[in-house]
Amino acid sequence: MSYKICCIGHITLDKVITPHQTIYMPGGTAYYFSHAIANFCKNYLLVTAVANSELSSVVELQNRGIEVKRFFTRHTVFFENRYGINPDDRTQRVLQQADTFSTDDLMKLEAEFFHLGPLLDNDIPNETIKALAAKGQVSLDVQGLLRKVEDEKVIPIDWPAKEQVLPHIHYLKVN
Repeated sequence: MSYKICCIGHITLDKVITPHQTIYMPGGTAYYFSHAIANFCKNYLLVTAVANSELSSVVELQNRGIEVKRFFTRHTVFFENRYGINPDDRTQRVLQQADTFSTDDLMKLEAEFFHLGPLLDNDIPNETIKALAAKGQVSLDVQGLLRKVEDEKVIPIDWPAKEQVLPHIHYLKVN
């Protein structure tokens, strides 16, 4: 089946620590994008990967009428976000990483628009991004391609393939 919009990205498990409480919640570009786009587009598919332990996040989206293609991964991306008194002061760690999306799996998808929401630099291979652009217009939230994990710490990085991949991007989100 062909879709108007297909979002590809990991749903995360987020641990949010503030001076007043600690909560666990789903998150990630794909999760929040799905909640928003479901109000506007009924011909939409979310492609994600979560471990069995976080399957409830997928069920929640499906219960809202969102079509989800879920791939198994050994671990769900697990972010710990620690905030101080000033909410702009955040320390972020990655306690688990999900498997990279398979190019073979993603090339089976058909959509007019692909919105890609990588959270870490190894989520979606650069060659896959270029191949998807040959199938439809690509919208990229670039944040994940500009950070990697070292010893659970999130480290900002350059995106070495940017000059080869950016010409294939129709819409770019940065912040």
